[in-house]
Amino acid sequence: MMLSKIRVFFKQQAGIYCLLFFSLVNQPLWAATESGIFTTSELAVQVAIGLVVVLSLMFALAWLAKRMRLVPGALGNKDIIRTLAVLPLGNREKLLLVQVGEEQLLLGITTQQITCLHELKKPIDFNATASKPAFAQFMQHWSAKNQLTATNNEEKKVDKKD
Repeated sequence: MMLSKIRVFFKQQAGIYCLLFFSLVNQPLWAATESGIFTTSELAVQVAIGLVVVLSLMFALAWLAKRMRLVPGALGNKDIIRTLAVLPLGNREKLLLVQVGEEQLLLGITTQQITCLHELKKPIDFNATASKPAFAQFMQHWSAKNQLTATNNEEKKVDKKD
């Protein structure tokens, strides 16, 4: 989730910087056109910049429509079908736990097909089974171990001074 937010932020920043760059590049061309005579290179640069602006605007609007679910087929209640968990098994194979209404299904996904492996009779409650991620548990264990080691080292120093 956090990675997607960072990716969106950088995409927005890249778009802003590109537009700023093209407006600054185009600025000297506006000053040079006071005479009313355009050279071929100036016209080519203006056409290229216009093309880039129009294409980037098209991609930005398509991305915005997709994000806001304005694309046909994306309308509807987003709580009807939800992906609860994903477990990658290989490069292109994965297990997917999906909730459809009140039912939970375990799906096996490959490049060729999607197979329903199991229908869970008792739905998994993720709020009750929510535990710390493995990395958080590792860091907590490591921190406690280091604090214990530091305390033991301090006790040894005090014993040696006595």
